[in-house]
Amino acid sequence: MNEERLLKLIQLPKSTHVLRTFPYNKIEPQLNTAQKKIISEHVVSRGIRLLAIISSNNTNIPKFEDETVRFEEIHFYSIQLQNLKKSIDVYKVVAQIIPYPLVILFIDGEQMRWVMATHRKQKQTHLLSIDQTFEFDETISLDLSENNLKFTMMDNLNIKAVYHSWIEQLLQIELNFKYGIYRNIKLENNLLQQLKDLDRQIEQLVSQAKREKQMNKRISLQVEANKLKSVKQALIEKEQ
Repeated sequence: MNEERLLKLIQLPKSTHVLRTFPYNKIEPQLNTAQKKIISEHVVSRGIRLLAIISSNNTNIPKFEDETVRFEEIHFYSIQLQNLKKSIDVYKVVAQIIPYPLVILFIDGEQMRWVMATHRKQKQTHLLSIDQTFEFDETISLDLSENNLKFTMMDNLNIKAVYHSWIEQLLQIELNFKYGIYRNIKLENNLLQQLKDLDRQIEQLVSQAKREKQMNKRISLQVEANKLKSVKQALIEKEQ
């Protein structure tokens, strides 16, 4: 992956670019044994790269803080993994040691996956803790993300608005890619998550039906799966 090309295509201002290898050895003492194990087993050596930092100092976009969250900077990383399935585990470790909202592009060979999160401010320390993670489909090509993910299209009211806009742009890209729906999407009304939840429930019911030996129970599971398929299709057709 050409890092400079990526930053240019998603139109991050030159003032935000960092492009350096993250000094993992300096933060390793902050990790517990389990966290060190996750990094050592799943992250390629010297595979953590800090690509950019978005702050009020280099963009003139104001910070944001209220009773629940604090957004001072956004840190954008790329991380080389041995196995893309471990991206959430690694994301949570990095989030424990970096006190800012993170955008991480995980890379495993030719496959790539964006991971971000919403946050809440811890009551005692006021540091951010993860509220909900967003793991985007690795079948979405980097070219598709680059062509549709633009910093200039993000809400620049404040740093929080930028970060949430980044998530929403990625949600919109995946919604269009997977379900053929092109519409603006908000975290408060996440149509993509509704459809993915339905897909997960349908898959579970179908798997149970395949394993079920009793015919009446198998039919019942298939009926439930078909009901959810109808709900999903109606939701898609309503939005197309």
